[in-house]
Amino acid sequence: MSLINIPAKSLALSAEFTLPEEDEQKSLTSASSKTKLTPQSVQDVIGEFGLFQKLLYFLLWFPAAAMAVGVYASVYMEYTPHYHCVPDVDPKDPSFQPVYNPTDANLTCWIHEHGEITQCSKWVFDTSVFTSTVISEFEIICASSYLKTFSTTIYMSGMLFGSFFFGWFGDKFGRKAAFAITTLSLSTGSVFTAISPNFPSYVVARFLTSCGGMGLFITTFVIALEFVGTEYRTLCGIAIEIPFALGELYIVFLAYFIRDWRTYQLVIGIPFFLFLLYLVKIPESIRWLLSKGRVAEAKKTVCEIAQFNGSEKPLWTEDICGEEEEDESLLGDEPENLGICSLLSHPVLRMRTLIMALNWVVATLGYYGLSLNSARLGDPFSSFALTAAMEIPSYIFCMLFLDRFGRKSILAFSQILAGTTCILAGVIPQEPEEEMFYLRTALSLMGKFGASAGFAIVFVFTAELFPTPVRNSAVGLCSTFARIGGMLAPVVTGLAVYASSIPFIVMGSSCCIGGLTALLLPETAGKPLPDTIEEACRIGSKTEKIGVPRIEETKDKLLQSC
Repeated sequence: MSLINIPAKSLALSAEFTLPEEDEQKSLTSASSKTKLTPQSVQDVIGEFGLFQKLLYFLLWFPAAAMAVGVYASVYMEYTPHYHCVPDVDPKDPSFQPVYNPTDANLTCWIHEHGEITQCSKWVFDTSVFTSTVISEFEIICASSYLKTFSTTIYMSGMLFGSFFFGWFGDKFGRKAAFAITTLSLSTGSVFTAISPNFPSYVVARFLTSCGGMGLFITTFVIALEFVGTEYRTLCGIAIEIPFALGELYIVFLAYFIRDWRTYQLVIGIPFFLFLLYLVKIPESIRWLLSKGRVAEAKKTVCEIAQFNGSEKPLWTEDICGEEEEDESLLGDEPENLGICSLLSHPVLRMRTLIMALNWVVATLGYYGLSLNSARLGDPFSSFALTAAMEIPSYIFCMLFLDRFGRKSILAFSQILAGTTCILAGVIPQEPEEEMFYLRTALSLMGKFGASAGFAIVFVFTAELFPTPVRNSAVGLCSTFARIGGMLAPVVTGLAVYASSIPFIVMGSSCCIGGLTALLLPETAGKPLPDTIEEACRIGSKTEKIGVPRIEETKDKLLQSC
């Protein structure tokens, strides 16, 4: 809040009550210095989206992309090449080197030898796409093929654990501490994956990678949202999803030029350690500091950001910049010491948590449902790149219409779009093959559009519905439920043994139900982030009262008091 310098003659004071210019200045200084240190007054100082916030936001794009790069690298590492059995090697002929022969591609797990059918003990793999993959090196095929599903389940479990644990960790120990530990988990897990001597150690390393990757994205998202003002929150909350899609495209780029899975994983993992350099300059969330009553640290951070932005510091900022002690009188409200249990113990927050958790789950189910029936769009590189690139238009769509039509209406639309395309992708006939190919492709891309938009919105919507002390936990808990949905997807897919359309009908119907329940949530578009339970509960209520004293309002009060 800027210092208001009002000349005495402009106040039109009566003869009975006049202030010398010096006394008047003191009076206004005293009133201004008593301004409470609140998230809104801080936002008035540092601006909605100043130079510092722009630079911080740009830098946060890289760790946001790291989640996609680190976690979904398995798309190519666990690629299953063509293979076939080879006969037992004659010990008298050690020079024999089996070579993949496409004509024997149907002899995968059993081989005819001496008139008998025996189980294979040795295979040869096609190296025309990748010279080496996890599947070919550890021979995760035939009787061991279930281990690939097991690996997928484990790293999905890692994402579940990372969502829950690091969501709580960020609210308990701060966003900066969470950023540090998730970066270490992601980077060390990625490097250990590349040097794994066997499949069990590979699975453990992947679990560590997925924990850190999911936790880093949640932490990055919350940091990005808490430093910008209401006017830019939709733009920044959605745009932070774009680097996730770019990370997927980066995976395709690396896999195209690096065909050995160990080299590929090392090139991915080593640069993640560079994110530790962020800790030198990245500030702690001011909202989090105020919610914990750490006023002195909040003062220092505000002063540094205001100075970087070149803003004119209001008097209260100049007064507190040099103070070391914590002045509790500057703190607007008594800091709340909330825990993750408050999300379920408070009736309003509990209802919001359940509805948002449902939407996270069904968004995951819909995404995997569409992936299961996605058309083969060509080679594995163009197919993955096309579906990843489809996410970017969905984010642009959200940025254009999320403020105009509101969070819940766009979320409902996106979920229902993903649900209906999922159902249609399952029930359309397979013949004629050529015509159905293009129809399945169109449905797959439309579904990816809806699912991607839904995922982007639930991140923003969840962050806006819950107060600062439990915001990280709320996003983490809902993301945890999403991982449960991801682990349930293979179970639902197993229903295809009864009818191939059942999994898609179940998943698509779930998305539609989730979209309808989203309409029960309050609208948060254009409203400031809540910092207390009371503020969060007032969103959408009849007693909702949004209005934080601004500079002009304070000027009016000062004029009235004079």
